[in-house]
Amino acid sequence: MNPWLMSLLLFIFLSMFAGTIADRYWILRAGEPDPRLDHIGRRLRNLFRIGFGQQRLLYEKAAGRMHVAIFSGFLVALLRTITLIGRGFNPEFHLPFLVGPVGVAYTFLKDTFAVIVLVAVCYALYRRLILRPKRLHLSGEAVLILFWIATLMISDLLGDAAFFTLHPDSPERTGAWVAGLLSGAFAGVGEAGLRHWFNAMYWGHVTLVLAFLNVLPYGKHFHVITALPSVFLGRLTPSAHLDRMEFEGRETFGVGRIEDFSWRRILDMYSCTECGRCDDMCPANLTGKPLKPRSIITNERDQVYAMADHYATVGKLKAQGRMKEAAALIESTPRPALIGEVNSEDALWACTTCGWCVSSCPVVIDHIPNIIDQRRYMTMMEAKVPSALQNALKGLENNSNPWNVGSAAREDWIGDLDVPLMREKGQAEYLLFVGCAGSFDSRNQDVMRAVCKLLNTAGVDYAVLGTEEGCCGDPARRVGHEYLYQMQAPANIQTFQKYKVRKVITACPHCFNAIANEYPDFGLQDVEVIHHGELLADLVAQGRLKVGAAADKATVTYHDSCYLGRHNNIYEAPREVLGAVGGLDMVEMPRNRREGFCCGAGGGRMFMEEDLGTRINHERIAEAAGTGASEVCTACPFCLTMMDDAIKETDRQDDMRARDIAEVLLENLE
Repeated sequence: MNPWLMSLLLFIFLSMFAGTIADRYWILRAGEPDPRLDHIGRRLRNLFRIGFGQQRLLYEKAAGRMHVAIFSGFLVALLRTITLIGRGFNPEFHLPFLVGPVGVAYTFLKDTFAVIVLVAVCYALYRRLILRPKRLHLSGEAVLILFWIATLMISDLLGDAAFFTLHPDSPERTGAWVAGLLSGAFAGVGEAGLRHWFNAMYWGHVTLVLAFLNVLPYGKHFHVITALPSVFLGRLTPSAHLDRMEFEGRETFGVGRIEDFSWRRILDMYSCTECGRCDDMCPANLTGKPLKPRSIITNERDQVYAMADHYATVGKLKAQGRMKEAAALIESTPRPALIGEVNSEDALWACTTCGWCVSSCPVVIDHIPNIIDQRRYMTMMEAKVPSALQNALKGLENNSNPWNVGSAAREDWIGDLDVPLMREKGQAEYLLFVGCAGSFDSRNQDVMRAVCKLLNTAGVDYAVLGTEEGCCGDPARRVGHEYLYQMQAPANIQTFQKYKVRKVITACPHCFNAIANEYPDFGLQDVEVIHHGELLADLVAQGRLKVGAAADKATVTYHDSCYLGRHNNIYEAPREVLGAVGGLDMVEMPRNRREGFCCGAGGGRMFMEEDLGTRINHERIAEAAGTGASEVCTACPFCLTMMDDAIKETDRQDDMRARDIAEVLLENLE
């Protein structure tokens, strides 16, 4: 071959690539520190499951398999590329583990995957240019990359065909079944012509591979390089967990500029594939709100690339410890406002934090923390919150509940019901954390009374905190008021510790998530948190709650709460409770379990007005009604309120009702 030419190509293209990656690295350094090298074993498992295993892409059958085929083909072809580059220096070069029968098997595998990739590319072009799914942008870059991939596969196969025609006794020929078939195309071509064909395919292939490497960082296909590192460096906490914000020593709270993000958020911007899966089932996007999760990330990425030199300079200053100079440069550099120009305020406030975007992203981009960080800036730095939210925040601050009812009324819901109080009992096996909705919302007070009657019937040793209970803090945290959240959480934790609480029951998935997944950051340890759906299903299974048949046969459907299901993977227990009632005909909505559609109340939206587009709960209740069910059942106070409201607002009171699973179970006890 030609060692000098190969050396020149490698030097030129790899130098260019190294320079580009260095620029991208310094931009990353402009972000805030964010340690991501803990729990290496878990990170490796995620890498193989989500990265190499392409788990999230396989949620979609056709498109997912197409992408997996192309990705797998690239992995298989990687060894071939290394071999071809080596043969530029030595025509006999082989990777030491690809000789003999193993080499023959690999050649067979490589040819097979080349064909699979070509078929996948054809399908991808058909899908992108003919089918044109709504979520996909018609991108010239994407079409170019697909043709580029096809050219790489074809040039490799034709090069092999010419080579094996020249060298029919080559040991690799046995496995090269596609190249063997293509050899017939060279019948009658002389030796000189074959050599010209081989050299053209060989050098063309190598040049295209090296050029491809340099093109990737300049478009959305940078994810080909960053996706696997992104998965490995993803967060390991539950999807609804938000990191604790430290206030001491900080002048800025939340994110108002790109430099306020952690470097990991900038890696998210690099890694976005623009596949649109995050938009696909986003409740805000589907109901005409200005939020598109993909656009949040790509808008930020576009600003990063537009100001790349600035961010690289900031990154270099921070890397050298020259923080004052970096801060001065950041302050003095004009740029479009991140909040208001790059991302619209309406888009940031439209998010229900349902988690669809996070759960569906194949490169584990964290849209929710990104949005909450910007809400934190608006709330704590600019005091810009929706007017409807101000009363809820005032109530949280003054009375520790977003209903803004006097805290002395927190146990009025009990009435004459036999509900033990922890201050009188001293200790109990379970603390029943009632939550603000169960304490102050009249509809959800009924649910809490039903839960207590069931616990009493089953002989469960429990107690409530009554006036000693405060809001779990979820509404404050989700709307960005981290300071207010950090007033609520430690107060509850202190009360838990006072009574040596080890098990907590809650009927609210938002309380569940806060106590189970976020309170440990504030010192709560060794406390098991149980959703009432799980406990009730267990009590039924043990025979401590004996269930009869429904008096009237009815068709019911179950609505998955985002914070119970998608965020905390509790899908079956509430269904088991309903399934225990004889005579109930259970039907599923088209969007259920992981694909369940939000009610619209999460992310603090419960306490905001919904005046843009269609109401999310109206869309959900229409889907529930479409099943023919006369009852939509929930296991979340916010969902129950939203379903109840939607039934009334869409005039379905005569045909449907909404109830919590505890109410259904209580009504049908033997």
